[in-house]
Amino acid sequence: MSVDSAKQAIVEAIDSLRDEILATSRHLHDHPELSGEEVESAKLLASRAEKQGFAVEHDIAGLPTAFRALYGKPGSGPRIAFLAEYDALPVVGHGCGHNIIGTVSTYAAIGLAAAAKAGHFKGEVALFGTPAEETFGGKINMLEAGVFDGVSAALMCHPGIYTEVAYSSLACISVVVEFFGKSAHAAASPWKGINALDAMIQLFVTMDQRRKQLPPTAKSPGVILKGGERANMVPDYAKGQFSLRGKDKEESEKVLECLIACGQAAAQSTGARFEWHMDGNPYFDMRPDPKLADEFREVWKDLGGDTPIEKPVPHGSLDIANLSHRFPCLHPSIKITNDETVGGHTHEFAAATVSPLAEEQILRAAKALAVTARKIEL
Repeated sequence: MSVDSAKQAIVEAIDSLRDEILATSRHLHDHPELSGEEVESAKLLASRAEKQGFAVEHDIAGLPTAFRALYGKPGSGPRIAFLAEYDALPVVGHGCGHNIIGTVSTYAAIGLAAAAKAGHFKGEVALFGTPAEETFGGKINMLEAGVFDGVSAALMCHPGIYTEVAYSSLACISVVVEFFGKSAHAAASPWKGINALDAMIQLFVTMDQRRKQLPPTAKSPGVILKGGERANMVPDYAKGQFSLRGKDKEESEKVLECLIACGQAAAQSTGARFEWHMDGNPYFDMRPDPKLADEFREVWKDLGGDTPIEKPVPHGSLDIANLSHRFPCLHPSIKITNDETVGGHTHEFAAATVSPLAEEQILRAAKALAVTARKIEL
Protein backbone atom coordinates (compact mmCIF):
# COMPACT_ATOMS: atom_id res chain seq x y z
CA MET A 1 0.00 0.00 0.00
CA SER A 2 2.22 2.83 -1.24
CA VAL A 3 1.45 6.50 -0.81
CA ASP A 4 1.87 6.95 -4.57
CA SER A 5 -0.84 4.35 -5.26
CA ALA A 6 -3.12 5.98 -2.71
CA LYS A 7 -2.47 9.40 -4.22
CA GLN A 8 -3.31 8.08 -7.68
CA ALA A 9 -6.59 6.59 -6.44
CA ILE A 10 -7.50 9.85 -4.69
CA VAL A 11 -6.66 12.07 -7.65
CA GLU A 12 -8.51 9.84 -10.12
CA ALA A 13 -11.61 9.70 -7.90
CA ILE A 14 -11.76 13.47 -7.46
CA ASP A 15 -11.03 14.17 -11.13
CA SER A 16 -13.83 11.80 -12.13
CA LEU A 17 -16.25 13.81 -9.98
CA ARG A 18 -15.05 17.23 -11.17
CA ASP A 19 -18.39 18.42 -12.55
CA GLU A 20 -20.30 17.24 -9.48
CA ILE A 21 -17.80 18.86 -7.13
CA LEU A 22 -17.96 22.26 -8.78
CA ALA A 23 -21.74 22.06 -9.07
CA THR A 24 -21.92 21.35 -5.34
CA SER A 25 -19.90 24.43 -4.43
CA ARG A 26 -21.89 26.61 -6.79
CA HIS A 27 -25.22 25.28 -5.49
CA LEU A 28 -24.23 26.10 -1.92
CA HIS A 29 -23.12 29.55 -3.07
CA ASP A 30 -26.39 30.18 -4.88
CA HIS A 31 -28.56 28.94 -1.99
CA PRO A 32 -26.99 30.35 1.21
CA GLU A 33 -28.47 29.32 4.56
CA LEU A 34 -27.78 31.03 7.87
CA SER A 35 -26.22 29.38 10.92
CA GLY A 36 -28.43 26.69 12.39
CA GLU A 37 -30.74 26.86 9.38
CA GLU A 38 -28.56 24.96 6.89
CA VAL A 39 -31.14 22.26 6.22
CA GLU A 40 -30.71 21.86 2.47
CA SER A 41 -26.95 22.44 2.55
CA ALA A 42 -26.45 19.65 5.08
CA LYS A 43 -28.73 17.32 3.11
CA LEU A 44 -26.82 17.99 -0.10
CA LEU A 45 -23.37 17.25 1.31
CA ALA A 46 -24.56 14.21 3.25
CA SER A 47 -26.23 12.84 0.12
CA ARG A 48 -22.99 13.22 -1.86
CA ALA A 49 -21.18 11.08 0.71
CA GLU A 50 -24.01 8.56 0.99
CA LYS A 51 -23.93 8.04 -2.78
CA GLN A 52 -20.28 6.98 -2.42
CA GLY A 53 -21.02 4.35 0.22
CA PHE A 54 -20.83 6.34 3.46
CA ALA A 55 -23.24 5.51 6.27
CA VAL A 56 -24.97 8.78 7.15
CA GLU A 57 -26.57 9.90 10.40
CA HIS A 58 -28.34 13.25 10.79
CA ASP A 59 -29.22 15.38 13.83
CA ILE A 60 -25.97 14.91 15.75
CA ALA A 61 -25.36 16.30 19.26
CA GLY A 62 -28.81 17.86 19.30
CA LEU A 63 -28.00 19.95 16.23
CA PRO A 64 -30.62 19.37 13.50
CA THR A 65 -28.28 20.47 10.70
CA ALA A 66 -25.25 18.46 11.86
CA PHE A 67 -24.45 15.08 10.34
CA ARG A 68 -21.93 12.26 10.50
CA ALA A 69 -20.93 10.13 7.48
CA LEU A 70 -18.67 7.12 8.05
CA TYR A 71 -16.80 4.84 5.67
CA GLY A 72 -14.70 1.85 6.70
CA LYS A 73 -14.47 -0.53 9.62
CA PRO A 74 -14.08 1.00 13.10
CA GLY A 75 -10.79 -0.01 14.70
CA SER A 76 -9.17 -1.00 11.41
CA GLY A 77 -6.75 1.93 11.60
CA PRO A 78 -6.74 5.67 12.25
CA ARG A 79 -10.07 7.50 12.21
CA ILE A 80 -9.58 10.50 9.94
CA ALA A 81 -12.13 13.30 10.22
CA PHE A 82 -12.92 15.86 7.56
CA LEU A 83 -14.94 18.82 8.81
CA ALA A 84 -17.55 20.39 6.55
CA GLU A 85 -18.94 23.87 7.17
CA TYR A 86 -21.84 25.29 5.18
CA ASP A 87 -23.45 28.19 7.05
CA ALA A 88 -23.64 31.55 5.32
CA LEU A 89 -23.66 35.13 6.58
CA PRO A 90 -26.53 37.63 6.63
CA VAL A 91 -26.63 39.98 3.62
CA VAL A 92 -23.38 38.79 1.95
CA GLY A 93 -24.25 35.09 1.70
CA HIS A 94 -21.13 32.93 1.41
CA GLY A 95 -18.81 35.87 2.06
CA CYS A 96 -16.70 33.58 4.24
CA GLY A 97 -16.54 30.84 1.62
CA HIS A 98 -18.18 28.04 3.55
CA ASN A 99 -19.52 26.71 0.25
CA ILE A 100 -15.89 25.89 -0.53
CA ILE A 101 -15.18 24.48 2.93
CA GLY A 102 -18.16 22.13 2.81
CA THR A 103 -17.37 21.00 -0.71
CA VAL A 104 -13.64 20.43 -0.18
CA SER A 105 -14.12 18.46 3.04
CA THR A 106 -16.85 16.30 1.53
CA TYR A 107 -14.83 15.33 -1.52
CA ALA A 108 -11.59 14.95 0.43
CA ALA A 109 -13.44 12.32 2.47
CA ILE A 110 -14.75 10.71 -0.71
CA GLY A 111 -11.23 10.74 -2.17
CA LEU A 112 -9.73 9.00 0.86
CA ALA A 113 -12.58 6.48 0.80
CA ALA A 114 -11.68 5.76 -2.83
CA ALA A 115 -8.13 4.96 -1.72
CA ALA A 116 -9.58 2.62 0.92
CA LYS A 117 -11.77 0.90 -1.69
CA ALA A 118 -8.66 0.31 -3.80
CA GLY A 119 -6.85 -1.19 -0.81
CA HIS A 120 -4.51 1.77 -0.29
CA PHE A 121 -5.78 2.97 3.09
CA LYS A 122 -6.60 1.01 6.22
CA GLY A 123 -8.69 3.01 8.61
CA GLU A 124 -12.00 4.80 8.98
CA VAL A 125 -12.99 7.91 7.05
CA ALA A 126 -15.37 10.28 8.83
CA LEU A 127 -17.07 13.31 7.33
CA PHE A 128 -18.68 15.57 9.93
CA GLY A 129 -21.20 18.21 8.98
CA THR A 130 -20.55 21.02 11.46
CA PRO A 131 -23.13 23.83 11.47
CA ALA A 132 -23.10 27.39 12.78
CA GLU A 133 -19.38 28.18 12.73
CA GLU A 134 -20.28 31.84 12.27
CA THR A 135 -22.38 32.02 15.44
CA PHE A 136 -22.27 29.59 18.37
CA GLY A 137 -19.69 27.14 16.97
CA GLY A 138 -21.32 23.79 16.27
CA LYS A 139 -18.03 21.89 16.45
CA ILE A 140 -17.71 22.79 20.12
CA ASN A 141 -21.16 21.39 20.92
CA MET A 142 -20.23 18.24 19.03
CA LEU A 143 -16.87 18.01 20.80
CA GLU A 144 -18.43 18.25 24.25
CA ALA A 145 -21.09 15.69 23.27
CA GLY A 146 -18.38 13.15 22.45
CA VAL A 147 -19.02 13.13 18.70
CA PHE A 148 -15.29 13.34 17.96
CA ASP A 149 -14.23 10.64 20.42
CA GLY A 150 -11.75 8.28 18.75
CA VAL A 151 -10.72 10.75 16.04
CA SER A 152 -7.01 10.46 15.18
CA ALA A 153 -6.84 13.77 13.31
CA ALA A 154 -9.19 16.33 11.77
CA LEU A 155 -8.67 18.31 8.58
CA MET A 156 -10.41 21.06 6.64
CA CYS A 157 -9.39 24.17 4.73
CA HIS A 158 -10.56 27.77 4.39
CA PRO A 159 -10.54 30.03 1.32
CA GLY A 160 -8.58 33.26 1.49
CA ILE A 161 -6.56 35.79 -0.48
CA TYR A 162 -3.39 33.72 -0.08
CA THR A 163 -2.39 30.17 0.73
CA GLU A 164 -1.16 29.59 4.27
CA VAL A 165 -0.48 26.10 5.61
CA ALA A 166 -0.13 26.49 9.39
CA TYR A 167 -3.14 28.78 9.72
CA SER A 168 -3.58 29.91 13.30
CA SER A 169 -6.29 32.00 14.92
CA LEU A 170 -7.23 34.14 17.89
CA ALA A 171 -9.31 33.01 20.83
CA CYS A 172 -12.72 34.68 20.84
CA ILE A 173 -15.57 35.33 23.25
CA SER A 174 -18.79 36.72 21.80
CA VAL A 175 -20.70 38.81 24.33
CA VAL A 176 -24.10 40.51 24.35
CA VAL A 177 -24.34 43.63 26.52
CA GLU A 178 -27.53 45.36 27.65
CA PHE A 179 -28.36 48.59 29.47
CA PHE A 180 -31.73 49.15 31.11
CA GLY A 181 -32.86 52.72 31.77
CA LYS A 182 -36.12 54.64 32.09
CA SER A 183 -38.19 56.22 29.34
CA ALA A 184 -39.18 59.89 29.37
CA HIS A 185 -40.00 62.68 26.93
CA ALA A 186 -36.66 63.63 25.40
CA ALA A 187 -37.56 67.32 25.06
CA ALA A 188 -40.15 68.06 27.76
CA SER A 189 -38.65 66.15 30.70
CA PRO A 190 -35.46 64.21 29.86
CA TRP A 191 -34.33 64.52 33.50
CA LYS A 192 -37.11 62.12 34.45
CA GLY A 193 -35.54 59.38 32.36
CA ILE A 194 -32.39 57.26 32.40
CA ASN A 195 -30.78 57.10 28.98
CA ALA A 196 -29.69 53.54 28.20
CA LEU A 197 -28.20 54.63 24.87
CA ASP A 198 -25.94 57.14 26.62
CA ALA A 199 -24.63 54.28 28.75
CA MET A 200 -24.00 52.15 25.66
CA ILE A 201 -22.17 54.95 23.88
CA GLN A 202 -20.06 55.52 26.96
CA LEU A 203 -19.17 51.82 27.00
CA PHE A 204 -17.94 52.01 23.41
CA VAL A 205 -15.93 55.15 24.12
CA THR A 206 -14.25 53.74 27.22
CA MET A 207 -13.49 50.43 25.49
CA ASP A 208 -11.83 52.39 22.70
CA GLN A 209 -9.74 54.24 25.27
CA ARG A 210 -8.81 51.04 27.08
CA ARG A 211 -7.66 49.45 23.82
CA LYS A 212 -4.44 51.45 24.09
CA GLN A 213 -3.61 49.50 27.25
CA LEU A 214 -4.24 46.07 25.69
CA PRO A 215 -1.73 43.97 23.69
CA PRO A 216 -1.85 44.23 19.86
CA THR A 217 -3.38 40.75 19.66
CA ALA A 218 -6.32 41.82 21.86
CA LYS A 219 -9.31 43.07 19.89
CA SER A 220 -12.80 44.22 20.88
CA PRO A 221 -14.95 45.19 17.87
CA GLY A 222 -18.61 45.78 18.67
CA VAL A 223 -21.95 46.90 17.26
CA ILE A 224 -25.05 48.53 18.71
CA LEU A 225 -28.02 46.31 17.93
CA LYS A 226 -30.69 48.47 19.54
CA GLY A 227 -30.56 52.03 20.82
CA GLY A 228 -34.08 53.37 21.12
CA GLU A 229 -37.35 53.75 19.24
CA ARG A 230 -37.78 57.47 18.48
CA ALA A 231 -35.68 60.59 18.83
CA ASN A 232 -38.24 62.25 21.11
CA MET A 233 -38.13 59.39 23.63
CA VAL A 234 -35.32 58.77 26.11
CA PRO A 235 -34.14 55.23 25.26
CA ASP A 236 -34.92 52.89 28.13
CA TYR A 237 -33.09 49.94 26.57
CA ALA A 238 -29.92 49.48 24.56
CA LYS A 239 -28.32 46.29 23.30
CA GLY A 240 -24.93 45.63 21.78
CA GLN A 241 -22.60 42.81 20.86
CA PHE A 242 -18.84 42.52 21.17
CA SER A 243 -16.37 40.05 19.71
CA LEU A 244 -13.52 39.87 22.22
CA ARG A 245 -10.32 38.32 20.93
CA GLY A 246 -6.86 37.52 22.20
CA LYS A 247 -3.84 35.40 21.33
CA ASP A 248 -5.15 32.69 23.65
CA LYS A 249 -8.06 31.88 25.95
CA GLU A 250 -6.48 33.73 28.88
CA GLU A 251 -5.98 36.94 26.91
CA SER A 252 -9.54 36.92 25.56
CA GLU A 253 -10.78 36.52 29.13
CA LYS A 254 -8.77 39.59 30.15
CA VAL A 255 -10.51 41.58 27.40
CA LEU A 256 -13.82 40.34 28.80
CA GLU A 257 -12.84 41.56 32.27
CA CYS A 258 -12.10 44.95 30.73
CA LEU A 259 -15.50 45.04 29.01
CA ILE A 260 -17.34 44.19 32.22
CA ALA A 261 -15.47 46.90 34.15
CA CYS A 262 -16.24 49.49 31.48
CA GLY A 263 -19.90 48.44 31.38
CA GLN A 264 -20.24 48.73 35.13
CA ALA A 265 -18.60 52.17 35.06
CA ALA A 266 -21.00 53.33 32.32
CA ALA A 267 -23.94 52.08 34.35
CA GLN A 268 -22.77 53.86 37.48
CA SER A 269 -22.23 57.18 35.72
CA THR A 270 -25.61 57.15 33.92
CA GLY A 271 -27.83 55.39 36.42
CA ALA A 272 -28.65 52.58 33.98
CA ARG A 273 -28.48 48.89 34.87
CA PHE A 274 -25.85 46.82 33.08
CA GLU A 275 -26.13 43.14 32.15
CA TRP A 276 -24.06 40.88 29.93
CA HIS A 277 -23.96 37.27 28.78
CA MET A 278 -21.90 35.12 26.44
CA ASP A 279 -23.37 34.55 23.00
CA GLY A 280 -22.38 31.04 21.94
CA ASN A 281 -19.30 29.03 22.82
CA PRO A 282 -15.92 30.61 23.56
CA TYR A 283 -13.45 29.84 20.75
CA PHE A 284 -9.90 28.85 21.73
CA ASP A 285 -6.75 29.74 19.80
CA MET A 286 -5.97 27.46 16.87
CA ARG A 287 -2.98 25.13 17.28
CA PRO A 288 -2.18 23.63 13.86
CA ASP A 289 -0.37 20.32 14.06
CA PRO A 290 3.18 20.89 12.75
CA LYS A 291 3.55 17.40 11.26
CA LEU A 292 0.27 17.67 9.36
CA ALA A 293 1.27 21.15 8.21
CA ASP A 294 4.60 19.88 6.85
CA GLU A 295 2.88 16.99 5.06
CA PHE A 296 0.26 19.29 3.53
CA ARG A 297 2.91 21.76 2.36
CA GLU A 298 4.76 18.98 0.54
CA VAL A 299 1.59 17.54 -0.99
CA TRP A 300 0.30 20.98 -2.04
CA LYS A 301 3.56 21.69 -3.87
CA ASP A 302 3.51 18.25 -5.50
CA LEU A 303 -0.01 18.94 -6.81
CA GLY A 304 1.12 22.17 -8.45
CA GLY A 305 -0.23 24.52 -5.81
CA ASP A 306 0.86 28.11 -5.33
CA THR A 307 3.61 28.94 -2.84
CA PRO A 308 2.24 29.31 0.70
CA ILE A 309 3.10 32.36 2.76
CA GLU A 310 3.85 32.51 6.47
CA LYS A 311 1.89 35.04 8.55
CA PRO A 312 3.45 36.06 11.85
CA VAL A 313 0.21 37.14 13.52
CA PRO A 314 -2.91 34.96 14.04
CA HIS A 315 -6.11 36.30 12.53
CA GLY A 316 -9.80 35.50 12.78
CA SER A 317 -11.33 32.91 15.09
CA LEU A 318 -12.38 29.31 14.44
CA ASP A 319 -14.38 26.70 16.28
CA ILE A 320 -12.01 23.97 15.03
CA ALA A 321 -9.51 25.65 17.37
CA ASN A 322 -11.16 23.98 20.37
CA LEU A 323 -10.68 20.61 18.69
CA SER A 324 -7.00 21.38 18.10
CA HIS A 325 -6.49 21.42 21.88
CA ARG A 326 -7.69 17.77 22.02
CA PHE A 327 -6.17 16.05 18.95
CA PRO A 328 -4.09 16.92 15.84
CA CYS A 329 -5.86 19.33 13.49
CA LEU A 330 -5.03 21.15 10.29
CA HIS A 331 -6.85 24.15 8.80
CA PRO A 332 -4.86 25.61 5.89
CA SER A 333 -6.00 28.65 3.96
CA ILE A 334 -6.12 28.42 0.16
CA LYS A 335 -5.89 31.33 -2.24
CA ILE A 336 -9.02 31.85 -4.35
CA THR A 337 -8.44 35.35 -5.75
CA ASN A 338 -5.52 37.36 -7.08
CA ASP A 339 -7.06 40.57 -5.75
CA GLU A 340 -5.58 41.10 -2.29
CA THR A 341 -7.98 43.98 -1.62
CA VAL A 342 -10.90 41.55 -1.40
CA GLY A 343 -11.68 40.98 2.25
CA GLY A 344 -13.65 38.21 3.88
CA HIS A 345 -17.29 38.65 4.85
CA THR A 346 -18.01 40.74 1.75
CA HIS A 347 -20.06 40.39 -1.45
CA GLU A 348 -16.79 40.48 -3.39
CA PHE A 349 -15.36 37.50 -1.52
CA ALA A 350 -18.60 35.56 -2.00
CA ALA A 351 -18.29 36.13 -5.75
CA ALA A 352 -14.66 35.02 -5.67
CA THR A 353 -15.66 31.61 -4.27
CA VAL A 354 -17.12 30.62 -7.65
CA SER A 355 -14.36 32.10 -9.81
CA PRO A 356 -12.26 29.92 -12.14
CA LEU A 357 -9.28 30.19 -9.77
CA ALA A 358 -11.44 29.15 -6.82
CA GLU A 359 -12.76 26.13 -8.69
CA GLU A 360 -9.23 25.02 -9.58
CA GLN A 361 -8.21 25.39 -5.94
CA ILE A 362 -11.26 23.46 -4.69
CA LEU A 363 -10.18 20.41 -6.66
CA ARG A 364 -6.55 20.74 -5.60
CA ALA A 365 -7.44 21.26 -1.93
CA ALA A 366 -9.70 18.19 -1.83
CA LYS A 367 -6.86 16.09 -3.23
CA ALA A 368 -4.28 17.64 -0.91
CA LEU A 369 -6.32 17.08 2.25
CA ALA A 370 -7.04 13.47 1.31
CA VAL A 371 -3.42 12.66 0.42
CA THR A 372 -2.19 14.36 3.60
CA ALA A 373 -4.68 12.34 5.63
CA ARG A 374 -3.51 9.11 3.96
CA LYS A 375 -0.02 9.75 5.33
CA ILE A 376 -1.35 9.67 8.89
CA GLU A 377 -1.56 5.89 8.53
CA LEU A 378 2.23 5.64 8.15
